[in-house]
Amino acid sequence: MKFVAIIVTLVCCGLMFFVKREWKAALLVMGAMTLTLVYVPGIPLLKANLLLQVAFLLSEWKSLPQHFNRLRHVPYLWIPLLIVTISALLAALTSQYEGIKGIIQSELLFKYFALAYAFWAVKNEKSLKPVLQVSLYCLIVLTAFGALNYIQKNAIFVNALTEGKTSMVMEDVSLGDVYTESSRFRVQSMFKSAFDYGYICTALLILHLHGWYRGLEGKIAFAIALACCSFGILICGCRTVWVSAIFSIACYSMWVFQMNRNVMYGMIAMILMIMSYATIPAVEDKVNKVTDVFVEDSETGGSSIQMRMMQYVSVLIHTEGNEWLGLGKGYWAHSYAEDKESVSGLYGVESVILQYLLEQGIIGLILWATFYSIIFFYFWRNRTKRKAITGLGASTLTLYLVYSIGTGELGSVYPTMLLLGMTMKMIESKKRRLMLIAVLRIIMKRKKLTRRQQLIVILKALSR
Repeated sequence: MKFVAIIVTLVCCGLMFFVKREWKAALLVMGAMTLTLVYVPGIPLLKANLLLQVAFLLSEWKSLPQHFNRLRHVPYLWIPLLIVTISALLAALTSQYEGIKGIIQSELLFKYFALAYAFWAVKNEKSLKPVLQVSLYCLIVLTAFGALNYIQKNAIFVNALTEGKTSMVMEDVSLGDVYTESSRFRVQSMFKSAFDYGYICTALLILHLHGWYRGLEGKIAFAIALACCSFGILICGCRTVWVSAIFSIACYSMWVFQMNRNVMYGMIAMILMIMSYATIPAVEDKVNKVTDVFVEDSETGGSSIQMRMMQYVSVLIHTEGNEWLGLGKGYWAHSYAEDKESVSGLYGVESVILQYLLEQGIIGLILWATFYSIIFFYFWRNRTKRKAITGLGASTLTLYLVYSIGTGELGSVYPTMLLLGMTMKMIESKKRRLMLIAVLRIIMKRKKLTRRQQLIVILKALSR
């Protein structure tokens, strides 16, 4: 199984040099869905997703000047990228646990810069068709391994790809067996974390919902995608994923569809109920007592608002005197490996807000919030003329924010950047089309222009 995964990775890297750009975007999404655990021995970068990104950049080497020129004309794209660059460099200069080279690679080149790679890879909304096709096949594979994981109570794909490695938290336990003896069994499918499996299924559900609504995908294909995604979301066993899925789908529905007042009030009431369940212990206890009636030998457990408050207090204690810049990126992992008891009160720091406060301080958290605020404002600003596409971006952003604040980023950033980058390019392509139409109208009015002059005006418009 490991050998097959490596062969698939190398074939996908080779295809980057022969297929059209929209298929390159599909290959990047495929890597984020199925190749997160694949390492290719004998190659410096090792990880499959890093190799795919390098292959993409090499295949686009001659077009990079043109790509950067287009990037320069989208302030809502290059400004956020500049902000995360400043954040990463600041983290590199203030951390004693991770080097500058490692942070630049892990945080910029192969993480946040995926926003630009996806922006370059697609041309317009029709470019989503290859992404929808490839992701559908990947969802079927994910569901097959998820079903096997559920039946056998261990993740055979994860164990095969991580042979010899054990869990940091549960010593001497294989990575695919971490939930086997757990009171709350979770399905990992092809991911190290069950949370990431549920997250990718939710993100792809939103994408396929948009594809079906816009006529880019047929009913049968959408029904298969809906079944696979729903299976993954439910079977992963993560309440944070369930809440994130409901919020993101509600966001897409309210953003894109025209609903009457009663439906809108109903959705708002449902969201308030979910929020009260997640934040008010009394409500959580009552709901769990009701739902446990339907579960044999249920033993409700997991994270709670009380645990989050304990983690927050622990973060404040740890960062006393270092509130603005934090304790350095990589602090928790390093401290946990050296002395578990020293960070026992942090409980894994299960929120992106707590992670930034602990390791990158208030300044790092402000830069993180500014990055996503600019992107959200971009979708909000363009919502009137491009309601469906901006709805896709806003719901994907909602999914990430609810998920990362609820349980931490884990592996959510890379697929999120890919989807957001593609969405932003689709919005910009609509703008260019409208601009070209306006230019043509001007040309028609100015009859004195020669054909050569008309052609020059059109080419200038297209090159922007």
